[in-house]
Amino acid sequence: MTTQKTLCIDLRWIDASGVGMYIKGIMPGLVQKLSDVSVVGLGDRGRLEEFSWSRADNVRLIDCRAERYSLAEQIQLPLAIPSGSDIFFSPYYTIPLLYRGRLAVTVHDMSHLVVPEIVNNPKKRHYARTMYRSLRKRAAVIFTVSNFSRNELLRLTVGSNADNILPTHLGISSDWYSAAALPAVRSRPYFVCVGNLKPYKNLGRLVEAFLQIKGRVQEDLLIVGKSEGLITGESKEFFERVRGASDRIELTGPVSHRDLLSLVGHASALIMPSLYEGFGLPPVEAMAAGVPVAVAEAGSMPEVCGDAALYFDPRQVQDIADKLVEIASDSALRKELKRKGLKRSRVYTWDACSEKTAGALRANL
Repeated sequence: MTTQKTLCIDLRWIDASGVGMYIKGIMPGLVQKLSDVSVVGLGDRGRLEEFSWSRADNVRLIDCRAERYSLAEQIQLPLAIPSGSDIFFSPYYTIPLLYRGRLAVTVHDMSHLVVPEIVNNPKKRHYARTMYRSLRKRAAVIFTVSNFSRNELLRLTVGSNADNILPTHLGISSDWYSAAALPAVRSRPYFVCVGNLKPYKNLGRLVEAFLQIKGRVQEDLLIVGKSEGLITGESKEFFERVRGASDRIELTGPVSHRDLLSLVGHASALIMPSLYEGFGLPPVEAMAAGVPVAVAEAGSMPEVCGDAALYFDPRQVQDIADKLVEIASDSALRKELKRKGLKRSRVYTWDACSEKTAGALRANL
């Protein structure tokens, strides 16, 4: 009789912004596609029990609430992982260094080795390098969310094996396809930008570009995202500039999922000016909602968006400004971007992501 294999997954990140969306996206598919595998989830048990996949026959939850990026997680995680687990899967680059079992890990991007505000902090830089060095050496399989992130991992770290680094594009939820049918939250037209307010998101240049052209477009600028409690945040000058243009620029802060759907679904265009992204879900979500997108020609954006986006140089304020005017004034362009975007969005599904992830995990059990 074959002994049932055990996959243990760190689910403490389930309510984090980007990583949490990834976990919520892949878990239903993983549990279903690995129905013959014992899946053990570590995290806030009460929170995890709210998800229907947690009640599947092959799922068991263990309460583990060690704070992320802490010494406690390095001590508590190895103790929480059941003995005899065949593989431990971390959905983020932070791994339990004292754990000696088989390991799988997802690398979303390499921002911790390239973003100046992190790299220039010796403690954060050392932490990141230690984690990447260890995962390259020890992981049986490394998932990356794009080919770009895979190439960045190979460029910035050293390891004897590259064959175990597997790109697995992210997916989007189906409710984005009906986002425009929700009641509008605002009456005035607007551009929307979705993302936490961090320097590498390049929001300072976006605001500067918008202020240059606000007299030439009817749209306001809405920036949706978290601004407090971040490891790195925007500058005091950024917030002062936004306050000075509060009649046309609004920082909404975090919003509910339903409000996010509505805000994106009714936007004139979604703008993503990031200097660095490992994948970048907001443009794909906007495409599914039938909203044209203008994005930075940087990071993973050309790979993810293909020919379905209007591109600009994210370091050139004038180019950003020109593209804002172009997407606001050219109805034929908007129509073409909507058509291409809807087609492009259908490439990215959580089912495909979980299928590829489950296959690689099974091969390493």
